[in-house]
Amino acid sequence: MNKKLKLATVLSTVLLMLITACSSEDSSSEAGTKDKVTENGKTILTLSMLQSTPFYEALEKKFEARYPDIDLRIQAQKEPGAEYVFGEEEEYQRSINTALLSGTGPDVFSLEGMSVNDYVEKELILNMDRLLEQEETLQQDQLHANVLEAMKQNGGTYTLPSGFNLRAFIGNGEALKDANIDEESWTWQDFADVAKRLTQGDSGLYAMADYTPDMLMQEMIIDGYSSYVDEGSKTVRFDSPEFIALLKQVQQLYEDGVMTTEAAEPGKQLFYSTVLYGPADVINQTHIRFDQPQLMQKPHSQAQSGHMRILPTAQFAIRADTAVQEEAWKLLSFLLSEEMQQMPEREGFSMLKSVNDQKLDEVKKQVQAGSYKLSNGQVAQAEDEEFTRFAQLLDLADRYSMLNARLISIVGEESLAYFSGQMSAEEAAQLLQNRATILLNE
Repeated sequence: MNKKLKLATVLSTVLLMLITACSSEDSSSEAGTKDKVTENGKTILTLSMLQSTPFYEALEKKFEARYPDIDLRIQAQKEPGAEYVFGEEEEYQRSINTALLSGTGPDVFSLEGMSVNDYVEKELILNMDRLLEQEETLQQDQLHANVLEAMKQNGGTYTLPSGFNLRAFIGNGEALKDANIDEESWTWQDFADVAKRLTQGDSGLYAMADYTPDMLMQEMIIDGYSSYVDEGSKTVRFDSPEFIALLKQVQQLYEDGVMTTEAAEPGKQLFYSTVLYGPADVINQTHIRFDQPQLMQKPHSQAQSGHMRILPTAQFAIRADTAVQEEAWKLLSFLLSEEMQQMPEREGFSMLKSVNDQKLDEVKKQVQAGSYKLSNGQVAQAEDEEFTRFAQLLDLADRYSMLNARLISIVGEESLAYFSGQMSAEEAAQLLQNRATILLNE
């Protein structure tokens, strides 16, 4: 082959490679958008949830007004206001799981008691860390970073909440003023010791009232969920000596009369565990029980924290292989915007500090003016320090677990079998171990 022919061959080969590369790039670009569905010139974005509410109906309208090139379609299994039907959560979970595993499903969806770890391990949902870091419309310093950090899974942000509630532990400040409790390190054994000391004699006090032992057991396991349940390996430790000892400790509290299942007279209990559903509950849920309420850290083990537990009102994830990732992120960032977080229809504390501060300040001013009334009609009398204390504890809230609700229910059932005398602590623990293991491996 002469030099001119060789050169022509080389040039032809190079040209063919360039054409092929260009063609490949074009097809790759098309492949990235070929699943993007459009209608009437708008990109279709789907949001799936168990039940819609007026808040999400407002979200749809406001989001589409902000982004007129996107058609947001909410796919709700239940209409707003529809009554609860047993088993509907499981039905919703199955439908989402089936769709995701088949490579389809909604672009954005709410998690109703679903296991985030399973989705993360199967790479079915998107890690939103990069999107959060690059987002310019959100005021990063205004987001409750402690809440986002607590909710991370495998070091990534795979879900975002629309808001959150808080499980708080409240003490009777007047009765506890000389108790010398070290909240940073006190355990349930310390709780029992303090309670026995303060409830002895004719004080008429109880540590906690109107609280059954199985309820207390469930709350303890929820607080220490990771100590007994490993969702990743699908193993549990309910047959451990620690859990058996906990069962017996709870039983002893009731046998000693420290705890009671009966209601107590106002001011006749030392502690109260409740859920704060929003800024107003900083007064509503604390002063309805005690004249001098004291927000406290909860008893906890050395491996845990006693700070308030975070309860997301709703969590949303983005399907990992969605063709409309950009539009999906626009929706979630809009959900966290001040416009949506200020909506009165949105439930719980806001993910924005500024919104919570504003609402707390409104309550504080009403209390100071003597115009804030509790549900019993009494005028609330609270010190400014109570609002300061709550603000500090809110920034410290760091406890969160993606719980298996059915497993917690089993904890209540099997521990009740022990508390009612039907079986020993060891037998109840072993039965719970077996049932929980089967459940996690279904």
